[in-house]
Amino acid sequence: MRRVLSFTVFLLLIYSSTSLGGTKEEIIRLQSDVLQLQELIRTLQKAVDERNGMMVSLLEQLNDQVAEGNVADGEMKGAVNSARAQTLALESTVHELRDDMQSLSTKLDDTNNRIASLQRKLEDNQMQIQTLRTVPTEPGTEIDPDRVYSASYNDYLMGNYALAIDGFKDYLANYPESEYADNAAYYLGDCYMQQGRQELAIQAFDQLINLYPKGDKTPVAYFKKALAQQEMQRMEDAIATLKTLSRLFPDTREAKLAEEELAKFGLGETS
Repeated sequence: MRRVLSFTVFLLLIYSSTSLGGTKEEIIRLQSDVLQLQELIRTLQKAVDERNGMMVSLLEQLNDQVAEGNVADGEMKGAVNSARAQTLALESTVHELRDDMQSLSTKLDDTNNRIASLQRKLEDNQMQIQTLRTVPTEPGTEIDPDRVYSASYNDYLMGNYALAIDGFKDYLANYPESEYADNAAYYLGDCYMQQGRQELAIQAFDQLINLYPKGDKTPVAYFKKALAQQEMQRMEDAIATLKTLSRLFPDTREAKLAEEELAKFGLGETS
């Protein structure tokens, strides 16, 4: 563009010089025209440069957008692949949960079957207890002591303490010398403790201690008696009972428990 304009100015100068004879005024006018044309050339050149700059900037922006589009496309592909992987993992988890639910359902069925079986056994046991509790009324028929004790003990295990108390009392009244008499006296006291009737429990344990001093339930009767005394805030009596237990039955588990209780009162073995 600049070369074309310069050549045009040169031709105008030659034409003007030839046609006008080259007077001074005309030369000055031509110089002025030349300056104007040069200024116009610079203006046009500047405009062209600015437009070229804009084109370059637009091309760079376009290239950046293309690059960003490629990055976004890559990120989108990555997101899609990640979503697919998560979907596969979720499907696997769902299958595992289904398997677990199936296993739990099977276990639940087994548990229900066991509960039903236990319920049947419980009903049978209740019938047996009722049978054991029934005393024969035929003349000359002897009552089996073990049968009476078993019925009362089953009531104790089932938490039927009122029935167990009646049964153990009858057993002790009728069979004080039987094999399980000391057991009956102990469980009688424990039934009273379960009911919160501590004074009656102490009386039952004293009956065991006095009637069966060498029985295998005697050490635990001492210990339970001391606990009942503590419940009634009879601390001095409880301490005395624990000391007697430690002295009479030093090698028993109950004696060790008694020492632990005495330690709570700040009393040692020799106190």
